[in-house]
Amino acid sequence: MISLNISALRRSWKTPSWPNQWFAWAGQGLQKTEKALTALAKRFRTAQPAPAVERRTVLHFIAAPGGGGAEAMLGNLVMAMNPARWRSVVVLVDGRDWPEAVAKLRDAGAEVHDLEAHAFLRPSTLWRLIRLLRQIHPDVVQTWMHHADFVGGWCARLAGVKHVVWGIHCREIHRNPGDSDLKMSLFRRLIGGSSRVVPTQIISCSATAVEDHVSLGYPRTAMTWVPNGIDTSRFKPDGQARAAVRKELRVPEKAPLIGFIGRFHEMKDLSTWLRAAALLQARKPDVHFWLCGGDEWELGDCARAALSVVPHRQQMHFTPFRSDPEHVYPALDLFSLSSRTEACPMTVMEALSSGVPCVTTDVGDCARLLEGLGQVVPARDAEALAKAWEETLSHPTSAKTLRKEAQQRFDITVAAQAYEKVYEEVVAS
Repeated sequence: MISLNISALRRSWKTPSWPNQWFAWAGQGLQKTEKALTALAKRFRTAQPAPAVERRTVLHFIAAPGGGGAEAMLGNLVMAMNPARWRSVVVLVDGRDWPEAVAKLRDAGAEVHDLEAHAFLRPSTLWRLIRLLRQIHPDVVQTWMHHADFVGGWCARLAGVKHVVWGIHCREIHRNPGDSDLKMSLFRRLIGGSSRVVPTQIISCSATAVEDHVSLGYPRTAMTWVPNGIDTSRFKPDGQARAAVRKELRVPEKAPLIGFIGRFHEMKDLSTWLRAAALLQARKPDVHFWLCGGDEWELGDCARAALSVVPHRQQMHFTPFRSDPEHVYPALDLFSLSSRTEACPMTVMEALSSGVPCVTTDVGDCARLLEGLGQVVPARDAEALAKAWEETLSHPTSAKTLRKEAQQRFDITVAAQAYEKVYEEVVAS
């Protein structure tokens, strides 16, 4: 009879290892599959839309859309600001004499409102402006130059606008024809006091002008220096424009042509410019001169007296403002300002971007703009100006060098980003 030792059998029997190995392998496989599926899901998962950026409204208030550097800067700024971030509205006191400039603002994307008023301080003008501000309800009101700063700033506050930014674009307050010393003194006191109450921030295009306005009572802590900028793609050397404009003016192709673009304002000191022209023409009879910005009869008495002694009067050319300054600069061999005061003249930037050498008086930020590129001379010194013209015509800096430097220093994108930063900071405050 066979007897079984169950205990011995139990001790000798071993559970096979393959089930454990299989489950271990299966678990590892599931883990790998899960990781792969998770990665695949992340790859094809629908992206969550980024939070929408709130579009703000900035309203620009200015007397007119053309005629000077501040007006040109406004057009450049509207063109360069980010339209997805900022809605641009422009309110003009009177734009009827500047249809091309108004059209360019609209083409750049601005919503333009023209009050068609003859003066800032008429009650009907002020009421229409306040009503328009309440209707548009902008996040920021940007005013341009002293009279617009004062009138537009106070109207914005009365309309309930929280954030007002003033714009300084000249070193001193413009004196209009007929303004008495008493009126100017009173306005300086009013605007100096208002500068500490009305604006949230003050942007100055000129570092020199910042110091000038501190002396008027402006708070230094509220001021930000943002140099002007230009569309360098618009202002460039252009051989075809040069030939066409010279033909229009009847200036020989090889004749040196020195030019000025701007208002015939007493601050431009055109009498010194014309005295320098007479001095240079006596030494170089083939030189032509072009003042683009007004007719001869618009010159002041001193300038007309200087013009009368120019040796070759037929080589002096006067034309009104042109809507195509990008075609004016290439026709020149030299651009020059004789101003007794300036802030940050955009005409110098435009000329350099067009590859045209420049000579200016040593006022405002002119020396900063021309650093390493052109000559500056003392204000009211016709002999020094004529000498600098002669030297520059004899040894001009290459158009390629001037344009390259202008593109790096003055492109509008840099200024537009700085303006946007100021607006964002005041809105956030």
